[in-house]
Amino acid sequence: MAHHNVEAIDATNGSATLSLDPGLYPIDVIYGAAYALIDRAYVLLDREPIEGGPGVKAKRSGRFLVHLRAKRAVDEAALQKMSGDFGNELLSQALRRKVVKQNGKIIEEIVTQAIAGAAGAALPQDFVDDDDDLDFLDDPLGIAVPWEEKFKKK
Repeated sequence: MAHHNVEAIDATNGSATLSLDPGLYPIDVIYGAAYALIDRAYVLLDREPIEGGPGVKAKRSGRFLVHLRAKRAVDEAALQKMSGDFGNELLSQALRRKVVKQNGKIIEEIVTQAIAGAAGAALPQDFVDDDDDLDFLDDPLGIAVPWEEKFKKK
């Protein structure tokens, strides 16, 4: 069973219909791929009816249907290419999702430190006390020289 099928292509309407395996492509991956194509096509997401009919307690297993309709006049070859581009974007979004899932903690830490640094907030490592014997009045680098002394006329 194929995981990504082009169900129909209608060059007169400039549309293509794809069906996707819900076990392979989570809905957020499909949303991401659809968003990547909205500059070229109108995208409608749907789901096949679930087998068993109403009243039957069944797990939702219907395939996702993606209807792509080109925003300008295109031929069948362009619709095939758009369908292939959608499939490639599905793979890209699935990989992106996997990377974010695996590195979520690291990404959160980096973003937290970047935002804190941009806001001028103190980070935990800023509170490390290296020298306990220094007083706030000590000036080992000679920086705290009064203005008058520094620029007094001779």
